[in-house]
Amino acid sequence: MKSIALTFISFLFCVQVIQANVIVLNGLTHSYSGVSGQTFQGQVVLANTSNVDQRVTFSLSEAIYSCDAERVFAADVLHKNSATNWFESSIMDKVLGPKERYIFKYNITVPNDQALKGSFWTTLMINVEKPILEEVVSDFKIGSKVRYAVRLLADVNINDDVQLDFESADIVLNTISTTRQLDIKIRNQNTFIENVRLSLEFYDVYGNLVLETETKRLKAFPETCKIFSLDISKLPVGTYQCVAIVDSRDEYVGTNLSLTID
Repeated sequence: MKSIALTFISFLFCVQVIQANVIVLNGLTHSYSGVSGQTFQGQVVLANTSNVDQRVTFSLSEAIYSCDAERVFAADVLHKNSATNWFESSIMDKVLGPKERYIFKYNITVPNDQALKGSFWTTLMINVEKPILEEVVSDFKIGSKVRYAVRLLADVNINDDVQLDFESADIVLNTISTTRQLDIKIRNQNTFIENVRLSLEFYDVYGNLVLETETKRLKAFPETCKIFSLDISKLPVGTYQCVAIVDSRDEYVGTNLSLTID
């Protein structure tokens, strides 16, 4: 009975809107661009919104991307694009006083190696040690902690052309929203992170434009894939010709697709 109750209580807990006591004010992605030997000076601005002390700790983790799996974090494995060893900060834990605003400063120093070329990254994990919510139900204590993952991205010696390719296109039914969507997988063959947007135009058998849509820009990491999902529920049953265009850094790559909705 306890395990059943715990499952139910955990579900209710997950759907609650929880107010974090410590928040990041200047975003969860920090991007830099420069050359070999350069030092980037960055900062993460934190605010304690509560009336009590809050202890936060800082650590580094590797974000590993691939075409065939979701992003994973690893603390003890360096990938080939890692910038973890370039990171330096004098403080890795801090107690924030009530209503205190704190600036966590760090440096990222690129090695003085002219052969370096591409995007490199590490992830700054910010852990708020004090639980933001804790309660006891029967014999169980339920607590939740805030953890932020701040991406630190560095483009080094950038001058490559965009190299984006269309990998696949599939029509799927979203079981959560019960909408029909088109999933298009884009492969980034470049050594640099690309901020990619996908645009689509759908034409019926008479050549009439029946739907035009585009996605928000998403980051496609080097030599990995990104799946873009677009809602096509408004399209009735039929066959369509589709013009698909991806763009990044003002460069465009297009392809034609033939889609049948039945």
